[in-house]
Amino acid sequence: MALVIFIAILALSVVIAILSKKGAIGSSMDDVMTASGSFGAFLIFFVSVGEIYSIGTMIGTPGSIYAKGATYGVWFICYILLAYVIGYFMNPAIWRMGQLAKAVSIGDVIGWRYNSKGLQVIVALVAIFFLTPWIQNQYAGMAILFEYLNIGVIFYAAVLISSALAFLYIAIAGIRAPAWVSVLKDVLLITAIVVVGVAAAVNMPGGVSGIFHTVAENNPEMLVIPTKPITAHVTYTMSTILFQMLGFYMLPISFQALLTSKNEHNLRRNSIFMPLYMIMFPFLVVAAYYAVATIPSLEKADYALLSVAVNTLPEWVIGLVAGGGALTAILVMSISALCVGGLFSKNILGVIRPDMTQKSMASWVRIVTAVFLIFGMLAALYFPAMMANVVSLAYSGLAQTFVAVIFGFFWKRATKWGIGAGIISGVIAVAIIKNAMAIPPLGMAFGFWAMIVNVIVTVIVSLLTKPDEETIRRLELFKAAKPVKSIK
Repeated sequence: MALVIFIAILALSVVIAILSKKGAIGSSMDDVMTASGSFGAFLIFFVSVGEIYSIGTMIGTPGSIYAKGATYGVWFICYILLAYVIGYFMNPAIWRMGQLAKAVSIGDVIGWRYNSKGLQVIVALVAIFFLTPWIQNQYAGMAILFEYLNIGVIFYAAVLISSALAFLYIAIAGIRAPAWVSVLKDVLLITAIVVVGVAAAVNMPGGVSGIFHTVAENNPEMLVIPTKPITAHVTYTMSTILFQMLGFYMLPISFQALLTSKNEHNLRRNSIFMPLYMIMFPFLVVAAYYAVATIPSLEKADYALLSVAVNTLPEWVIGLVAGGGALTAILVMSISALCVGGLFSKNILGVIRPDMTQKSMASWVRIVTAVFLIFGMLAALYFPAMMANVVSLAYSGLAQTFVAVIFGFFWKRATKWGIGAGIISGVIAVAIIKNAMAIPPLGMAFGFWAMIVNVIVTVIVSLLTKPDEETIRRLELFKAAKPVKSIK
């Protein structure tokens, strides 16, 4: 029964993807990558949150709480909710600059603002490099999902099916397909998590309070954030929250979603309502601590939520959990691969061959999307383990573009040389601190230190160089732009 439900969910997603083709304007880069800026508030909400909450939300979050206790939970809820506050002010400005640049990617926006094709290439290369562990983590999550649930789909088959579906969505309707499928995915994801959380509370004597009383008696350290040594816990957690909330919308998949909006008002309004999506978080916490209280010796911490589901739910509900988890991973694979395809086609190949037509670029998007998914599939088959700290690693690299974007809004003296040097220095700092230091200086997150290096280098190099007249003109053009529905 679980397998039937699972197959039905994937089949329904394909039907939704096919129907999403209706209303497509054409097959240009603008339409494939941003749906020609045609999404209203409803779709913007789902495509935005749809790429934020990956399979790591279902598996990694309760697994980390199971292994590390309250510290991880505080990090997860704080950085996301604070990022929505940042987005309320920053996202409309990003959209406005994207309209002026006629952008289809983050590389377009930064390259336009600083009048530099070289910056387009740098931003694209950094984004592609750090999206690789992001997509690999989706496959790793699926390995855990199918290994534990055992619904009759082996991991190898799941990898092939998910890769094919991820490409099919893009091939059918560009970003429209994953946007509409995100509606189904989000409904299933939230439903699955809420059902598991409720089942955990119902099956525990004393309900939710019984769960936490048991944990408090047997594992009290799991309910607090250790303060000694402070550099090993508090400072690391707080600095991670800080740089990830700033870099939240610098993830190419999040940035991409902003460019699909009809207007900036929708983005501001969504920043107000998006925290409602976190309604699932208390249920994740309850399920994680139920596992701590009743299943203390799991082989892998990432089995936490799945073990609760298997022990408390009927088989057909397990099918829903499997379908929702798989669809979550497939959607993130799809939009990540689309971003990589767009960045390579427009911001790398398009710079090398400036005479490329829109139709050729759109064709290259699909080719690169397929190649990237095949690469991810092969990596998943040979290296299926969940990559440790993959979220922090990906954020640490991708967040380095935050300095370019925020200076692009306000600082007249910022130059393409300074911005380029800052991004490169930040990425190098990530590599050095991550690999050479077991504990970062003062216990601060390595991504936090990398962003500081980025800012320092950007400011120094910008002060030693001069922005060209076109760069200054574009800043003034941006400042003079007033909120509008669309200027495309």
